[in-house]
Amino acid sequence: MRDPTSIVQISGAGFSGTIARDLSGQNALGAGFRPLVHEKFPSQNIYRDDAVGLNFEHIFNGAEADRDISHATPRLDPRSVVSHSTSEASIVHRAEDSSWRIDSEMRYNLATPCSIDLTFSATLREDRYPLRYVALMWASYMNRARERRICFYGELEGREGWITLGDDAKEQPEGFETGTVSATGVPDLPYEQGAETLNIVEHPRKKFTRPFYYGLIDGDGDLDTRDDTMVYVVMFDQIEPIRFALWNFSCDTDGNRDPHSPAWDWQYVIRDPVVNRQYGYRARVIYKPFVGRADVVREFELWQSGLKSR
Repeated sequence: MRDPTSIVQISGAGFSGTIARDLSGQNALGAGFRPLVHEKFPSQNIYRDDAVGLNFEHIFNGAEADRDISHATPRLDPRSVVSHSTSEASIVHRAEDSSWRIDSEMRYNLATPCSIDLTFSATLREDRYPLRYVALMWASYMNRARERRICFYGELEGREGWITLGDDAKEQPEGFETGTVSATGVPDLPYEQGAETLNIVEHPRKKFTRPFYYGLIDGDGDLDTRDDTMVYVVMFDQIEPIRFALWNFSCDTDGNRDPHSPAWDWQYVIRDPVVNRQYGYRARVIYKPFVGRADVVREFELWQSGLKSR
């Protein structure tokens, strides 16, 4: 069924969730999962109840002239939710409704156990990229992470291995690390003076070499229980166009930044964009009991092998 609507219920692969086009009220947090639960903890939303998961959030190009539309336009522009089956749905933006004149579709598929498969496609309908790139960003506001950090395999000051982003950092204004990580060897994104740079500037030292990251979630939402740690893995079919990001805007009841509600995000960068050419990527989110890093790597390699065999 291809019925554009506001809300679509989908289930499968151990998940059940609602993909909603808009939040009620004035928050305008955009389309995505609200909520999404796993059968192991059916009363626990993986994402914050007041926010959205796997949400197409920003588009930006580093140009000063486009500063005003470099924040949250995919959240605010008209879009539709399309049901394809009981386990598959899409969020669609039409170029004529897009502030950036981009046709796009993010398809969510719940078919593989403990996995959410994502397929994104985009076609740029206008040449409005003076610095020869456009970056598109997705956000997930986590409900009950064990800690704010994400972990990935990469390079730091000449050392290759497991690296974390979100560490305590006294030199940062809030006392912890946030920002964006690009792949090793990929040129930094340029920007003009006066542009919105929050999501552009890369971490100067931390780089990833394999296109996946993970964080740890408290499955039942009770941090005092320790036998319910779930791993949340986000993996991609490409390296150079992908960037990881971590932010921590949500506050606890005392008004402090809550380390258990980080935003675990990513970006997809199109360099030297060509009008009317279709671009895209595939990704998979895995949510399952955490048994160690070796299992995370195994899941990534199994998925990559499956992509190559298609």
